[in-house]
Amino acid sequence: MSEHISYAMNNAEATNALVYFNSPAMIKDWSFLAIEWLLIIGFVLTVVHAIRYSRQHQTPAAIYTLVGALLYGLAMDIISYYTVENFWHGEFSVMFLYNRLPLYIALFYPTFMYHIYMTIRRFDFSPAVEAISAGFMAGTLYLIFDNIGPQLGWWIWDRADPSTLPYVDSVPLTSYHWFFMFMIAFAFIARKVCWQWPEQDASKVKLYSGIALMPITVIVLGSVLFIPYNLFSKGVPPWDMLPWDKSLVGAAVFHCLSFTAAGFVYLLNYRRSSQPRDTLLMIFPLAFITGHLYVYIANFSLFFNLTGDGLTTEGLAIGNLPAVLVAIVVGTAMILYANQPTKD
Repeated sequence: MSEHISYAMNNAEATNALVYFNSPAMIKDWSFLAIEWLLIIGFVLTVVHAIRYSRQHQTPAAIYTLVGALLYGLAMDIISYYTVENFWHGEFSVMFLYNRLPLYIALFYPTFMYHIYMTIRRFDFSPAVEAISAGFMAGTLYLIFDNIGPQLGWWIWDRADPSTLPYVDSVPLTSYHWFFMFMIAFAFIARKVCWQWPEQDASKVKLYSGIALMPITVIVLGSVLFIPYNLFSKGVPPWDMLPWDKSLVGAAVFHCLSFTAAGFVYLLNYRRSSQPRDTLLMIFPLAFITGHLYVYIANFSLFFNLTGDGLTTEGLAIGNLPAVLVAIVVGTAMILYANQPTKD
Protein backbone atom coordinates (compact mmCIF):
# COMPACT_ATOMS: atom_id res chain seq x y z
CA MET A 1 0.00 0.00 0.00
CA SER A 2 1.48 3.36 -1.06
CA GLU A 3 2.04 6.07 1.53
CA HIS A 4 -0.57 8.84 1.62
CA ILE A 5 0.71 12.30 0.71
CA SER A 6 -0.64 13.58 4.04
CA TYR A 7 1.19 12.25 7.08
CA ALA A 8 -2.03 12.63 9.10
CA MET A 9 -3.72 10.00 6.95
CA ASN A 10 -0.92 7.53 7.71
CA ASN A 11 -1.71 7.55 11.44
CA ALA A 12 -3.83 4.39 11.51
CA GLU A 13 -4.90 4.80 15.14
CA ALA A 14 -6.08 8.39 14.62
CA THR A 15 -7.86 7.67 11.33
CA ASN A 16 -10.04 5.16 13.20
CA ALA A 17 -11.00 7.57 15.99
CA LEU A 18 -13.81 10.11 15.89
CA VAL A 19 -11.83 12.25 18.37
CA TYR A 20 -8.07 11.98 18.78
CA PHE A 21 -5.68 13.87 21.08
CA ASN A 22 -2.02 14.50 20.34
CA SER A 23 0.52 15.48 22.96
CA PRO A 24 1.94 18.97 22.31
CA ALA A 25 5.37 17.33 22.24
CA MET A 26 4.26 15.26 19.24
CA ILE A 27 3.08 18.22 17.17
CA LYS A 28 5.18 19.02 14.09
CA ASP A 29 6.37 22.45 15.31
CA TRP A 30 5.46 25.41 17.52
CA SER A 31 3.48 27.19 14.77
CA PHE A 32 0.79 24.47 15.00
CA LEU A 33 0.27 25.23 18.68
CA ALA A 34 0.39 28.97 17.99
CA ILE A 35 -2.43 28.92 15.44
CA GLU A 36 -4.45 26.58 17.67
CA TRP A 37 -4.29 28.90 20.67
CA LEU A 38 -4.86 31.98 18.53
CA LEU A 39 -8.15 30.47 17.35
CA ILE A 40 -9.16 29.10 20.76
CA ILE A 41 -8.69 32.51 22.37
CA GLY A 42 -10.27 34.17 19.35
CA PHE A 43 -13.36 31.98 19.60
CA VAL A 44 -13.76 32.85 23.29
CA LEU A 45 -13.53 36.55 22.39
CA THR A 46 -16.12 35.97 19.65
CA VAL A 47 -18.60 34.44 22.05
CA VAL A 48 -18.02 37.21 24.59
CA HIS A 49 -18.50 39.90 21.95
CA ALA A 50 -21.67 38.32 20.56
CA ILE A 51 -23.22 38.13 24.02
CA ARG A 52 -22.13 41.64 24.96
CA TYR A 53 -23.35 43.13 21.68
CA SER A 54 -26.71 41.37 22.01
CA ARG A 55 -27.17 42.70 25.55
CA GLN A 56 -26.11 46.25 24.70
CA HIS A 57 -28.31 46.48 21.61
CA GLN A 58 -31.11 44.27 22.94
CA THR A 59 -31.10 42.02 19.90
CA PRO A 60 -29.90 38.42 19.53
CA ALA A 61 -28.75 39.12 15.95
CA ALA A 62 -25.03 38.91 16.76
CA ILE A 63 -25.50 35.55 18.48
CA TYR A 64 -27.53 34.32 15.51
CA THR A 65 -24.71 35.41 13.19
CA LEU A 66 -22.16 33.48 15.24
CA VAL A 67 -24.30 30.34 15.30
CA GLY A 68 -24.91 30.61 11.55
CA ALA A 69 -21.17 30.92 10.88
CA LEU A 70 -20.40 27.96 13.13
CA LEU A 71 -22.96 25.73 11.39
CA TYR A 72 -21.86 26.81 7.93
CA GLY A 73 -18.16 26.28 8.68
CA LEU A 74 -18.68 22.78 10.06
CA ALA A 75 -20.93 21.76 7.18
CA MET A 76 -18.62 23.19 4.51
CA ASP A 77 -15.53 21.53 5.91
CA ILE A 78 -17.10 18.12 6.53
CA ILE A 79 -18.63 18.07 3.04
CA SER A 80 -15.32 19.03 1.45
CA TYR A 81 -13.45 16.24 3.25
CA TYR A 82 -15.62 13.62 1.56
CA THR A 83 -16.15 15.20 -1.84
CA VAL A 84 -13.20 17.14 -3.27
CA GLU A 85 -10.46 15.01 -1.64
CA ASN A 86 -7.72 17.37 -2.81
CA PHE A 87 -6.33 18.60 0.52
CA TRP A 88 -5.64 17.25 4.00
CA HIS A 89 -4.83 18.89 7.31
CA GLY A 90 -1.75 18.15 9.37
CA GLU A 91 -2.05 16.79 12.91
CA PHE A 92 -2.87 19.25 15.69
CA SER A 93 -3.55 18.79 19.39
CA VAL A 94 -7.21 17.90 18.95
CA MET A 95 -8.43 16.12 15.81
CA PHE A 96 -11.97 15.13 14.88
CA LEU A 97 -13.58 13.06 12.16
CA TYR A 98 -10.95 10.37 11.77
CA ASN A 99 -7.99 12.75 11.75
CA ARG A 100 -9.47 15.05 9.11
CA LEU A 101 -10.79 18.01 11.11
CA PRO A 102 -8.54 19.91 13.57
CA LEU A 103 -10.28 21.73 16.41
CA TYR A 104 -8.74 25.04 15.33
CA ILE A 105 -10.36 24.77 11.89
CA ALA A 106 -13.76 24.13 13.48
CA LEU A 107 -13.22 27.36 15.44
CA PHE A 108 -11.67 29.31 12.56
CA TYR A 109 -14.80 29.85 10.47
CA PRO A 110 -17.14 31.21 13.15
CA THR A 111 -14.37 33.34 14.66
CA PHE A 112 -13.04 34.74 11.38
CA MET A 113 -16.37 35.22 9.61
CA TYR A 114 -18.10 36.74 12.63
CA HIS A 115 -15.40 39.39 13.06
CA ILE A 116 -15.39 40.22 9.35
CA TYR A 117 -19.15 40.57 9.20
CA MET A 118 -19.46 42.59 12.41
CA THR A 119 -16.64 44.90 11.33
CA ILE A 120 -18.25 45.66 7.96
CA ARG A 121 -21.67 45.99 9.57
CA ARG A 122 -20.42 49.04 11.44
CA PHE A 123 -20.66 51.05 8.19
CA ASP A 124 -24.42 50.45 7.86
CA PHE A 125 -24.14 49.63 4.16
CA SER A 126 -27.02 48.32 2.06
CA PRO A 127 -27.27 44.49 2.08
CA ALA A 128 -25.55 44.10 -1.30
CA VAL A 129 -22.72 46.53 -0.54
CA GLU A 130 -22.29 45.01 2.90
CA ALA A 131 -21.99 41.50 1.46
CA ILE A 132 -19.51 42.52 -1.25
CA SER A 133 -17.40 44.51 1.22
CA ALA A 134 -17.38 41.60 3.66
CA GLY A 135 -16.25 39.31 0.84
CA PHE A 136 -13.42 41.69 -0.04
CA MET A 137 -12.23 42.02 3.56
CA ALA A 138 -12.48 38.27 4.15
CA GLY A 139 -10.59 37.51 0.95
CA THR A 140 -7.87 39.97 1.93
CA LEU A 141 -7.29 38.60 5.43
CA TYR A 142 -7.79 34.96 4.42
CA LEU A 143 -4.94 35.35 1.92
CA ILE A 144 -2.53 35.80 4.84
CA PHE A 145 -3.62 32.49 6.39
CA ASP A 146 -3.96 30.68 3.08
CA ASN A 147 -0.33 31.27 2.10
CA ILE A 148 1.39 30.28 5.35
CA GLY A 149 -0.65 27.12 5.97
CA PRO A 150 0.72 24.98 3.11
CA GLN A 151 4.20 26.43 3.62
CA LEU A 152 4.36 25.09 7.20
CA GLY A 153 2.36 21.92 6.65
CA TRP A 154 -0.78 23.03 8.48
CA TRP A 155 -2.47 21.44 5.47
CA ILE A 156 -1.34 20.08 2.13
CA TRP A 157 -2.83 20.37 -1.35
CA ASP A 158 -2.74 17.54 -3.85
CA ARG A 159 -0.97 19.48 -6.58
CA ALA A 160 -1.56 16.64 -9.06
CA ASP A 161 -5.33 17.05 -8.79
CA PRO A 162 -6.64 19.18 -11.71
CA SER A 163 -9.35 20.64 -9.47
CA THR A 164 -6.66 22.66 -7.63
CA LEU A 165 -5.49 24.50 -10.75
CA PRO A 166 -4.49 27.28 -11.32
CA TYR A 167 -1.92 27.86 -8.57
CA VAL A 168 -0.61 31.13 -7.21
CA ASP A 169 2.55 29.87 -5.55
CA SER A 170 1.40 27.56 -2.72
CA VAL A 171 -2.32 28.28 -3.03
CA PRO A 172 -4.90 27.24 -5.62
CA LEU A 173 -6.54 30.39 -6.99
CA THR A 174 -9.80 28.54 -6.47
CA SER A 175 -9.23 28.72 -2.71
CA TYR A 176 -8.95 32.52 -2.88
CA HIS A 177 -12.07 32.83 -5.01
CA TRP A 178 -14.02 30.36 -2.88
CA PHE A 179 -13.59 32.26 0.37
CA PHE A 180 -14.26 35.57 -1.37
CA MET A 181 -17.52 34.42 -2.95
CA PHE A 182 -18.82 32.30 -0.11
CA MET A 183 -18.23 35.11 2.39
CA ILE A 184 -20.36 37.33 0.16
CA ALA A 185 -23.05 34.66 0.25
CA PHE A 186 -22.80 34.27 4.03
CA ALA A 187 -22.93 38.02 4.69
CA PHE A 188 -25.96 38.50 2.44
CA ILE A 189 -27.92 35.66 4.06
CA ALA A 190 -26.84 36.64 7.57
CA ARG A 191 -28.18 40.17 6.96
CA LYS A 192 -31.52 38.74 5.90
CA VAL A 193 -31.97 35.92 8.41
CA CYS A 194 -30.02 37.01 11.49
CA TRP A 195 -30.73 40.74 11.37
CA GLN A 196 -33.76 41.62 9.26
CA TRP A 197 -36.01 38.80 10.37
CA PRO A 198 -35.70 39.66 14.10
CA GLU A 199 -36.37 43.31 13.21
CA GLN A 200 -39.50 42.18 11.38
CA ASP A 201 -40.62 40.08 14.37
CA ALA A 202 -40.43 36.86 12.38
CA SER A 203 -41.75 33.81 14.19
CA LYS A 204 -39.28 31.72 16.16
CA VAL A 205 -39.99 28.76 13.89
CA LYS A 206 -39.12 30.77 10.78
CA LEU A 207 -36.07 32.36 12.40
CA TYR A 208 -34.58 29.20 13.86
CA SER A 209 -35.30 27.27 10.67
CA GLY A 210 -33.54 29.96 8.66
CA ILE A 211 -30.46 29.78 10.90
CA ALA A 212 -30.42 25.97 10.84
CA LEU A 213 -30.61 26.03 7.04
CA MET A 214 -27.83 28.61 6.62
CA PRO A 215 -25.24 25.94 5.72
CA ILE A 216 -27.46 24.95 2.80
CA THR A 217 -28.53 28.42 1.70
CA VAL A 218 -24.98 29.83 1.92
CA ILE A 219 -23.55 26.90 -0.04
CA VAL A 220 -26.25 27.18 -2.70
CA LEU A 221 -25.83 30.95 -3.14
CA GLY A 222 -22.04 30.67 -2.98
CA SER A 223 -22.09 27.96 -5.64
CA VAL A 224 -24.20 30.16 -7.91
CA LEU A 225 -21.80 33.08 -7.43
CA PHE A 226 -18.95 30.69 -8.24
CA ILE A 227 -20.31 29.68 -11.66
CA PRO A 228 -18.60 32.45 -13.69
CA TYR A 229 -15.21 31.40 -12.31
CA ASN A 230 -15.89 27.73 -13.03
CA LEU A 231 -16.81 28.55 -16.62
CA PHE A 232 -13.14 29.47 -17.11
CA SER A 233 -11.22 27.27 -14.73
CA LYS A 234 -12.56 23.76 -14.71
CA GLY A 235 -11.79 20.83 -16.95
CA VAL A 236 -13.41 18.42 -14.47
CA PRO A 237 -17.05 17.25 -14.23
CA PRO A 238 -19.52 18.76 -14.83
CA TRP A 239 -17.60 21.67 -16.33
CA ASP A 240 -15.70 19.43 -18.77
CA MET A 241 -18.95 19.21 -20.76
CA LEU A 242 -18.68 22.87 -21.78
CA PRO A 243 -18.09 23.48 -25.52
CA TRP A 244 -14.76 25.22 -24.83
CA ASP A 245 -11.48 24.34 -23.16
CA LYS A 246 -10.64 25.59 -19.72
CA SER A 247 -8.58 28.75 -19.49
CA LEU A 248 -6.55 29.11 -16.33
CA VAL A 249 -5.51 32.58 -17.46
CA GLY A 250 -9.15 33.48 -17.95
CA ALA A 251 -9.96 32.22 -14.45
CA ALA A 252 -7.14 34.27 -12.95
CA VAL A 253 -8.23 37.41 -14.83
CA PHE A 254 -11.83 36.92 -13.72
CA HIS A 255 -10.83 36.56 -10.07
CA CYS A 256 -8.59 39.62 -10.18
CA LEU A 257 -11.25 41.75 -11.85
CA SER A 258 -14.07 40.65 -9.54
CA PHE A 259 -11.95 40.99 -6.40
CA THR A 260 -10.72 44.43 -7.47
CA ALA A 261 -14.28 45.48 -8.27
CA ALA A 262 -15.35 44.42 -4.76
CA GLY A 263 -12.60 46.60 -3.33
CA PHE A 264 -13.89 49.57 -5.31
CA VAL A 265 -17.43 48.90 -4.10
CA TYR A 266 -16.14 49.16 -0.53
CA LEU A 267 -14.12 52.33 -1.23
CA LEU A 268 -16.87 54.11 -3.16
CA ASN A 269 -19.40 53.44 -0.42
CA TYR A 270 -17.05 54.00 2.51
CA ARG A 271 -18.24 56.31 5.23
CA ARG A 272 -16.98 56.92 8.72
CA SER A 273 -18.79 54.66 11.16
CA SER A 274 -21.12 56.54 13.50
CA GLN A 275 -20.69 53.85 16.16
CA PRO A 276 -18.14 54.24 18.96
CA ARG A 277 -14.92 52.27 18.66
CA ASP A 278 -15.43 48.60 19.51
CA THR A 279 -12.11 47.61 21.08
CA LEU A 280 -13.23 44.05 21.79
CA LEU A 281 -14.12 43.55 18.13
CA MET A 282 -10.64 44.72 17.10
CA ILE A 283 -8.61 42.36 19.31
CA PHE A 284 -8.87 39.16 17.31
CA PRO A 285 -8.43 40.62 13.78
CA LEU A 286 -5.36 42.57 14.86
CA ALA A 287 -4.00 39.56 16.78
CA PHE A 288 -4.67 37.43 13.70
CA ILE A 289 -2.59 39.74 11.54
CA THR A 290 0.16 40.27 14.12
CA GLY A 291 0.39 36.58 14.95
CA HIS A 292 0.69 35.58 11.31
CA LEU A 293 3.27 38.29 10.70
CA TYR A 294 5.38 36.87 13.53
CA VAL A 295 5.08 33.36 12.08
CA TYR A 296 6.20 34.65 8.67
CA ILE A 297 9.19 36.43 10.20
CA ALA A 298 10.15 33.41 12.30
CA ASN A 299 10.08 31.22 9.20
CA PHE A 300 11.54 33.76 6.78
CA SER A 301 14.50 31.49 6.00
CA LEU A 302 12.12 29.12 4.23
CA PHE A 303 11.84 31.62 1.39
CA PHE A 304 15.53 31.14 0.64
CA ASN A 305 16.27 27.48 1.41
CA LEU A 306 14.48 26.09 -1.63
CA THR A 307 14.97 23.09 -3.85
CA GLY A 308 15.34 23.34 -7.62
CA ASP A 309 11.56 22.96 -7.91
CA GLY A 310 11.00 26.03 -5.73
CA LEU A 311 9.81 23.96 -2.75
CA THR A 312 11.04 23.80 0.83
CA THR A 313 13.37 20.98 1.85
CA GLU A 314 10.25 19.16 3.10
CA GLY A 315 8.66 19.43 -0.33
CA LEU A 316 6.17 22.11 0.74
CA ALA A 317 5.21 25.06 -1.46
CA ILE A 318 6.21 28.60 -0.58
CA GLY A 319 3.58 31.32 -0.18
CA ASN A 320 3.32 34.59 -2.09
CA LEU A 321 5.08 37.04 0.25
CA PRO A 322 4.36 40.28 -1.71
CA ALA A 323 0.64 39.47 -1.79
CA VAL A 324 0.70 38.71 1.94
CA LEU A 325 2.37 42.04 2.75
CA VAL A 326 -0.26 43.93 0.73
CA ALA A 327 -3.02 41.99 2.48
CA ILE A 328 -1.56 42.83 5.90
CA VAL A 329 -1.53 46.55 5.08
CA VAL A 330 -5.00 46.61 3.51
CA GLY A 331 -6.55 44.40 6.19
CA THR A 332 -5.08 46.45 9.04
CA ALA A 333 -6.31 49.67 7.43
CA MET A 334 -9.86 48.28 7.09
CA ILE A 335 -9.94 47.26 10.75
CA LEU A 336 -8.67 50.63 11.95
CA TYR A 337 -10.89 52.67 9.63
CA ALA A 338 -13.93 50.75 10.83
CA ASN A 339 -13.06 51.64 14.41
CA GLN A 340 -12.01 55.26 14.34
CA PRO A 341 -12.62 57.20 17.54
CA THR A 342 -16.01 58.91 17.61
CA LYS A 343 -15.88 62.62 16.92
CA ASP A 344 -16.97 64.86 19.78
